[in-house]
Amino acid sequence: MTTAWLTGATGAWGGAFALALLDSGYDVLTLGRRDTAALASQADELGRICGIVELDLSASASFAELRAAAPEPLRRTPDVFIHAAVSPEGDRAALVGADYLAPAALIDDVARAMLERGSGRMGVLVPQNARLGMAGLGDLSSAQAALWTWCEAKRDELAHGDRDVTLTVVIPPRTASATQRVVARQSGHSTRLSPADANGLLRTILAGRRHAGRRPILAALAMVFR
Repeated sequence: MTTAWLTGATGAWGGAFALALLDSGYDVLTLGRRDTAALASQADELGRICGIVELDLSASASFAELRAAAPEPLRRTPDVFIHAAVSPEGDRAALVGADYLAPAALIDDVARAMLERGSGRMGVLVPQNARLGMAGLGDLSSAQAALWTWCEAKRDELAHGDRDVTLTVVIPPRTASATQRVVARQSGHSTRLSPADANGLLRTILAGRRHAGRRPILAALAMVFR
């Protein structure tokens, strides 16, 4: 049995990754605050399992706690972990906690479990605005940028180890989502949106590549010519 854990499954990109994982033969455990009944129904049609464990990223939860709360078939160390959740609301401290501190702690825990087993693939989605310093997005973007930089360091740390555990930094195309609506409202800028198709991004993560999706320089240029 191949198992994947996923945050942000009710969002545009998280939902796309959940479907891509199910289609690729993974049983999926979603971590979040909202039910994923639609995904569970699709999993049944594919002969897969989809469960949920409640997770609020404003309050850290350890890997051991999440595993203990998972349905029995999904309780093992995941073969794949995708972090696609992001919080666009709250004050500066809340954003730092939800978009940097809690995800970094969870990624650390998952990486440790994967290293103990000897293998695993992780993908972390980071938004383009995290490196662009757009007006009105200072607190939101800074917290996301902190996770981006931390993940680059964690990725290189894993690359220098002797276990087959990798972390891929994913910069997805902009798509219609709650977070994108907040970005457009606060910055006053709109941009071309793409449909959320995670299949190619997932293949890159499973291959253990360093980056997936857009490159930081290309993302910045896209904003210059928006």
